[in-house]
Amino acid sequence: MALNANNSYPSDEIDLRALILTLWTSKVLIIVITLIFTCIGAAYAFLSSPIYQASVHTLPSTSSGLASYNIASQLTGAAIRGAVPESSTGIEPLSTEAAYKIFLRHLNSSTIRQEFFEKFYLPAQAENETEIEKQRAWKRLNDELTITLPKRVDEVEASLRLEGKNPHTIAGWANTYVELATQAASEELLDGLAGEVSIRKLSVVDQIATLRQIAEKTRRSRIARIEEALAIAEGIGLENPAEGIPLIAINTYDRDTENVTSGNLLYLRGSRALRAELQQLHQRESDDPYIPEMPNLLKKQALLNSIDLNPDLLSVATIDRAAIAPEEPIKPQKGLIILVGFILGVFSSIFFVLLLRIINTPEKL
Repeated sequence: MALNANNSYPSDEIDLRALILTLWTSKVLIIVITLIFTCIGAAYAFLSSPIYQASVHTLPSTSSGLASYNIASQLTGAAIRGAVPESSTGIEPLSTEAAYKIFLRHLNSSTIRQEFFEKFYLPAQAENETEIEKQRAWKRLNDELTITLPKRVDEVEASLRLEGKNPHTIAGWANTYVELATQAASEELLDGLAGEVSIRKLSVVDQIATLRQIAEKTRRSRIARIEEALAIAEGIGLENPAEGIPLIAINTYDRDTENVTSGNLLYLRGSRALRAELQQLHQRESDDPYIPEMPNLLKKQALLNSIDLNPDLLSVATIDRAAIAPEEPIKPQKGLIILVGFILGVFSSIFFVLLLRIINTPEKL
């Protein structure tokens, strides 16, 4: 008896018509499974905690923001030349690019990140007692914090992005983080300037003190000589200058040639003049007016003391856009999650139906 050629051998090929018929007859099951996956995705999208993102954008400072520093730099250089050894130079004027570069280095430094973590981020965590909990919190911060620096020469904008569940908190934290970097950069620059100013102040103070000591010793020597000359004048009864000897000649001789061997002709001025000068020397309160270098040194000291090292007057970066509390979360993306759930439901249901067909279909001989 002849057999049907179509049924002689089993076929491993999928019958498209039978496949469509199988899917159609199992449409209810497919719809149910698809709905289940879609509902799971929707539940996750709507029930999971929303994640927000706040960002801060920065640009280089303006020249006016560095004016205070550069004025101070000038006052440590040419403005007080001579107050320190000639080989010493003042701090170079600070450019906006150099200041911004220092700010970016601090913004991306582990030191600022650690400071922010210990002062702000860690205390806000519910679990922060054990070392393991602190390490987990540190890892979360590194995952939530993103710092983008300029990569090309023509790029200047830098940004900081911080993610979190509370929009107001992360906005405040983002601005605080940038402030920490700004303060650190300002302190670095001002510390260097303060060191230069301090060196020059000490140099000027030492010079002033040395000159005052020399002037005091000179005055005491003058008093000793005048007292000696006064004793001589009183001893010979010379009250007024001797006739025929100009006072200029006496003073010149005394200034240029007076020493141990040449003698002292001050007594020729007379006891009256010597006594008056001696009284003035004893009553003198300051020798500064008689020190030729003193006016210039006092000027330099005043210039150095006028330098204001207030960090509030120094701006190393400009906040192009400060962080504000975001209104829309970036995670989860509800529409995308529901769509993914729907697609997974369709493919999973089709696979399940085909698997059931293979299991329930007897092997054909």
